[in-house]
Amino acid sequence: MSKSVNQHWVPQFYLREFSTPATRQAEEAQVWIFSKQDSDGVERLTNVRNVCAKRYLYSPRDEFDQRSWEVDDELQGVESLLAQIWPQVASDFIDLGNETIRKALALFVATIHIRHPDNRRVLKSVHQQIVENLDKLPKKADGSPNVDNFICKDEKFEIDTSGWESYKKWGEHEHHRFFVETIRAESGNLAKILLKKRWSVVFADNEHFITSDKPVGVQHRSREVFGIGTTGAVVSFPLSPTRILMMDDQHQEPANQYYPLKPDNVGAFNYGIWHAGARFMVTGRPVTEVLSEIMGWAESKGCA
Repeated sequence: MSKSVNQHWVPQFYLREFSTPATRQAEEAQVWIFSKQDSDGVERLTNVRNVCAKRYLYSPRDEFDQRSWEVDDELQGVESLLAQIWPQVASDFIDLGNETIRKALALFVATIHIRHPDNRRVLKSVHQQIVENLDKLPKKADGSPNVDNFICKDEKFEIDTSGWESYKKWGEHEHHRFFVETIRAESGNLAKILLKKRWSVVFADNEHFITSDKPVGVQHRSREVFGIGTTGAVVSFPLSPTRILMMDDQHQEPANQYYPLKPDNVGAFNYGIWHAGARFMVTGRPVTEVLSEIMGWAESKGCA
């Protein structure tokens, strides 16, 4: 089978749900995108295949300079599984407590979060910080840092510095491979964290919700530095223009419920989605209409 060169970090079947009603059932489904960056200009209508994609994003070159397709194939497998049930997820009242559906959705949301290209830049930055900090330590006879372990949150981690010189000299290919392997290694762990949260869905009778180029949103009411695993972190994920999945730690409240959207909260939800996005919103609605709702909500809260 031929391999896809243009690889999406947000799957096309998902983006199609947010396409314009007139093109949603057509082969060439289209969405409106609007960027946070002034240099990108005004909103524009484009095919879903052109959105949230980069060449060879999950197919790094191996040590023999050959493209590796393994992780991209695995991601395609996850997408194929979810695509089969997505019509029901997007518009029906599925059982959020169903173990099979719950595990599939948790893995999907986890991979969407981890596979975003921003994380490649983050991992590269972390590598640079590690090199700079360890290089300041006294050296062993082989020139590697004289350190064998470190302690984080009362847990000891062993460090093998035998490949230090090679690690220091990582180039783009090594960083690309590490990013892709991180997707494989961490998606399951993140899915387990999501499964422990209380799930609910806010639903609307009409198409209100937008999505973005980074649809997994994470918020915390009291902390500035936090992650999905931080107690109190709230994770949101738009399922469709009429559904948004919420995952939180309010276990004292009923789980696996569907809550109707309050009309006054349309702007609030879309502001959260827009804020969490990396660069642009994705919607099948007129962008001016969406922005008017967001601004109206912000003004009512004194945020504008």
